[in-house]
Amino acid sequence: MKDFARDFYRSKAWREVSTAYMTSRFYICERCGKTATICHHKKYLTAQNINDPEISLSMSNLEALCQDCHNKEHSLKHTITRFDDSGNVVGVKKSQDEKQFETDRELFGELLKKMTL
Repeated sequence: MKDFARDFYRSKAWREVSTAYMTSRFYICERCGKTATICHHKKYLTAQNINDPEISLSMSNLEALCQDCHNKEHSLKHTITRFDDSGNVVGVKKSQDEKQFETDRELFGELLKKMTL
């Protein structure tokens, strides 16, 4: 959990909204149908939008997910760049799609070399 979100996720408002949402979806993952355990924000929370209830507490921005689908959401679709308090990049976690693209590009490059020899 990101530091800026810690208090939000412990708040009474979040507990009430997330419980109401998950109950409304019968704790069924909206992607695969397994048991949902995570109330996920479709539009990710940031330090800039976490205090906007239209984003952080709106049921239209929520999705019931199982752990596997939540992991896929965060590791497969998006490359995550981490910044320090000064705005400097301190780390990048590449998405699976980006990793696959780089692998394919390397293989394609090797194939082209073999063809031109």
